[in-house]
Amino acid sequence: MKYLNDAGGRYKLPLKSDTGKTLCTLLWGDPLQEIAREGDRIKVRARKRTGWVPASAVSDTGLLEIYVIDVGQGDGVLMRTPHDDAWHMIDAGIRAAEQMTRKGAANFVRWKFIDDLQRERVTLKNMIVTHPDADHYGGMVDLLAGALPDGRSFGIEVDRFWHCGIGRFKDGDKLGALRADTRSTPLPGAGFNVKPEGRFIVELLDGKTHFGRPKRPFASDFDGLARLVGKVPKKVSSLSQADGWLPGYAPTPGAAAIRVLGPVVETLAGGGMGLRWLGSEGVTRNGHSVVLRVDYGKARVLLTGDLNTASQRLLLSCQPAEEFHADVSKGCHHGSDDIDLSFVRAMAARATVISSGDNEDYAHPRPRILGASARYGRDSRDVDGKLMPPLLYSTELARSVGLDFASHARTVAEPRVDYEPEQLEADFDGSPTGRYRRLSWLPMATDLVYGLVNVRSDGQRILCATMKEGSSDFDLHVFQAGVDAA
Repeated sequence: MKYLNDAGGRYKLPLKSDTGKTLCTLLWGDPLQEIAREGDRIKVRARKRTGWVPASAVSDTGLLEIYVIDVGQGDGVLMRTPHDDAWHMIDAGIRAAEQMTRKGAANFVRWKFIDDLQRERVTLKNMIVTHPDADHYGGMVDLLAGALPDGRSFGIEVDRFWHCGIGRFKDGDKLGALRADTRSTPLPGAGFNVKPEGRFIVELLDGKTHFGRPKRPFASDFDGLARLVGKVPKKVSSLSQADGWLPGYAPTPGAAAIRVLGPVVETLAGGGMGLRWLGSEGVTRNGHSVVLRVDYGKARVLLTGDLNTASQRLLLSCQPAEEFHADVSKGCHHGSDDIDLSFVRAMAARATVISSGDNEDYAHPRPRILGASARYGRDSRDVDGKLMPPLLYSTELARSVGLDFASHARTVAEPRVDYEPEQLEADFDGSPTGRYRRLSWLPMATDLVYGLVNVRSDGQRILCATMKEGSSDFDLHVFQAGVDAA
């Protein structure tokens, strides 16, 4: 496999047809399959298209690739680590069948592996569900089943499945049995009002049998995931800050490392381990999200799940604030304003990416987190040394639609026939006052451009890019990574 290099500092390049027409725009780090060479240009296959690029723009070295997928109201992140060409899935939104568009994270993942990379199946080194909420694990059911709502299927291989240890049970303590207890050692950090005593979930999930043969029934929606987790992945384990690093991704020169910063599992005075009850079922589920920091060269990317005020204070009570310092952060809980500003200051992100959706009741992203991310984020310098303010991205804002009028409709029969204007003079109740408008005057959404946010890095520079509306071109920013970059 070849890759597009920085194209002489442009970081994107048109893929040209034999006649010189632009087929699409390629981004720094895009995979290229070489087909032929002709002088100073190379014919490649990229993004399901075949065309020409300059030979000088082709490299043997790939990048750290992170795709924040537009899954509506939810999280879905696909990541490639460059040193081992391994792929990792962190959350996957709700199930595709429940999306208004009937498309979800599995659609993108299938496209990436089968169409773009031209592989026979989807192969994931690690699949991680940060916490047991359907807007994070629902799409994992599609992936593990290898099936899409439109009837297409695909092969799937998963080496390791990781989770936070919390299940969703049908009866009794819904997140696992609770016990009043005390942390066996003092909390190392002070000032966040986290007391050593509390209630703790002590019925924690771990390996494949906990999912495939649970000791008590799971709630019906979670049970569908659990059955597949008990069959498909080769290994299944819980993750916590006690692991330190994701197994196989401890710091190694020239390689990407993956630090595990949450959830905080605590050793109890009464024996055993537990996850602290944070006040309610929802707050506890969200707060004990798996938190990952991806380190590559000087670059740091923080993936925060659905952290909230209570869990952010717990994290800061147990680990130095510097551990959460990042060049790029995925905004906590889709841009919720249930945040502790100390945690936002600790992240000090140069770019914040929020995964949020339309048609939901939460009004995400909230003004408070948008303001805090900009106020407490760090400036960065572009590749020319010019100072840039903190950047804010949102999958919801990056999404766009194509619009047209119903008068342009055609039949789908062969041959296609344009409707006559008088055939479209049907009344349509499109007004909140009950007044009717002619269908031929009704604007319609005819296409959907997903709000995918691309994050890529060679360990020295970081690219953040979204597709422009109305074209295949990209709007991008590239800045220097590392603590000494501002």
